[in-house]
Amino acid sequence: MDNKKYVIKPFLSQKKIELLCKDLAEQINKDYKKYVAETPEGYTNPQLVALCILKGGMFFMADILRHIRIPFVVDFVKLSSYGKDMKSSGTIAILQDISIDLKGKHIIIFDEIVDSGRTLSFYIERLKSAGPASIKICTLIDKKMCRAPESNVEADYVGINAGTEFLIGYGLDHGEAYRNLPEIYQLVEE
Repeated sequence: MDNKKYVIKPFLSQKKIELLCKDLAEQINKDYKKYVAETPEGYTNPQLVALCILKGGMFFMADILRHIRIPFVVDFVKLSSYGKDMKSSGTIAILQDISIDLKGKHIIIFDEIVDSGRTLSFYIERLKSAGPASIKICTLIDKKMCRAPESNVEADYVGINAGTEFLIGYGLDHGEAYRNLPEIYQLVEE
């Protein structure tokens, strides 16, 4: 962290996060049930991909998938645009890419927060070249006020909307720290 002094203020409680994740999972179950075939033996041939944006999205996606009642294939991608700063550098790096074939699949991207939208815009364009049937975005926190003018990202499943606050906890970090906090806090300069 830089030499400035910060205080943390509660933003989203663990209980509220749990409720939001359960609500989002219920919406996804309802919307995606039509894409899976059910047989007497259970669901077959999952055409659904849960794609987690690492590192922050791992807690969020895991909590939602615990409530999903239809089969998903899970994969991970690691993208970076922040480094150790409190705002995006504007340069996007793919540190780990997907490892499965997406052709004809329905993808839900799980990211704990959608901020400027630059990173997701960049990566969604890349995913489109793989020929998926659809791409949707699920986020716990949508910061539409921070959306970059060139970003065309709109989240399909949103837990809550937020303003310009810098948030930490529950996957959200500052310089790789604080991801493990079970609640979300606002980091405020003193």
